[in-house]
Amino acid sequence: MIIINPNLNLVPIKLEDQEKLFGLMSEIYPAAYSNFWKEDCEWYLNLCFSEKNLSKELARSSSHYYFIEFNGFKAGILKYDFLLSPKQLEISNAMKLHRLYLHSDLHGTGVAKALMNWMETEAKAKNLDFIWLEAMEQKQQAKVFYEKMGYQLALTYQLEFDLLKPEFRGIHIYNKKIKD
Repeated sequence: MIIINPNLNLVPIKLEDQEKLFGLMSEIYPAAYSNFWKEDCEWYLNLCFSEKNLSKELARSSSHYYFIEFNGFKAGILKYDFLLSPKQLEISNAMKLHRLYLHSDLHGTGVAKALMNWMETEAKAKNLDFIWLEAMEQKQQAKVFYEKMGYQLALTYQLEFDLLKPEFRGIHIYNKKIKD
């Protein structure tokens, strides 16, 4: 377990946690993104949080995957990977913030900010130059948050998920230089 502050911890996700992960994300993800999908978002949940995908992601030595615990309750997930660059542009010597999902009750509480600050400390300790992430273009709240945290828009592209409504396919790549 990683202690961020007295109320906030990161607990490593293991393969045997797949059902807990799927259950948690079945609460968190649809509340934020169900209107982005033509039908429901079950297809996406199965793609990202299935046992097969979790096994694949946990097998990568560069991948770090955690439950976010706030006041003793599982309140979200955090996943990041070292030394990854987007396919669409080169961001060298970088950490990718792959997933940061929080229960909506924690939005605006400072939890996400504490996690982002911890990630910067982690990236600096690994002597990395950048952190980058992807955020849905239509998620204004995420855009405002990442820009407030010092991230800059680097590129926008379109996702090719047929089940995603066309007006919600835009995705931003943001990055932040963390090393001078």
